Amino acid sequence: MSIPFEIPARFLTGFHSGEFVRFGSILKDVSTGQIVGHVQETGLLQKALQTGFSLDPTGATSLIGIAQNAAISSKLNAMQTMMGTIQTLQLATLASSVVGIGVTAASAAMILSRLNEIDNTLDGIESSIATLPSKWREMALRKKLVNIRTAIDRMQEAELRPDAESIFKSGEEKLNYAFDELHDGIRSIVIEAEVDAGLLRNLLASLALCGSAQIKSLIWLDMKEAADHRARQQCSKLQELAFHMPRDLMAQRLVGGEKQAISISQDCSEIRLRAAAQPDLARALIAKNIHGREFIERVQAEESSPLLILPRS
Repeated sequence: MSIPFEIPARFLTGFHSGEFVRFGSILKDVSTGQIVGHVQETGLLQKALQTGFSLDPTGATSLIGIAQNAAISSKLNAMQTMMGTIQTLQLATLASSVVGIGVTAASAAMILSRLNEIDNTLDGIESSIATLPSKWREMALRKKLVNIRTAIDRMQEAELRPDAESIFKSGEEKLNYAFDELHDGIRSIVIEAEVDAGLLRNLLASLALCGSAQIKSLIWLDMKEAADHRARQQCSKLQELAFHMPRDLMAQRLVGGEKQAISISQDCSEIRLRAAAQPDLARALIAKNIHGREFIERVQAEESSPLLILPRS
């Protein structure tokens, strides 16, 4: 079927004038509060970001890497011009995100790459913290990352196999357990008297990637009602984390104080906004009778525009 995507040129005028604002992956009309569309970065943007940027989930060397060559730099600059200068849609913002904007945008390869980057930083974190929280050892994050990577890796090859749906269903179940375990671990660690910022960022990045991959799996399976329900559950858990992580208290607990507390608070807010946008996307796909798998494949196959918008009826 033909999915009624739009290239977001006409929405940029609204951004410049302040008529529209982005919350997670949804665009809202400021005056009415109504949703006008769902933003999805495409396969073109993901390919450029994966080739041209690196991510440091610990924040130690800044989240934004440097374009590796002139060709990639030129492509990114051209995309930036196309997208306008609105801060909330700048390429740097997308590159610094652990998952990007849209639920479908991060390909399996991108998610696996970012999970590997998280794993690669753990040695340094573990060796630099004199006394790791006891919960850290109980969590066995390395093992969880392996399980998450294995599930996503199998999903990546699933479309080449006759048992694709069973692989996605099995993987989605594993991601659900992993999300809950990561959530429980973060909730226990943030109440410690002293919290390492790099450790917390790794956990939050893992949680965000796991949650996004799970919702994407349900949409791929065309279980849109289940995606709506699960996304609401994720939002509830993220709100619970926010209750345990007030910025004033985190400024006292985090090594690095107020500066780290502000940065992590902003990251958490963006993760919550993106999760909060997912139920409405699922409902929009239901209302437009769009098959979830077709939606994902269409977004990932786009190679002429870095962003597409699914207008809201």
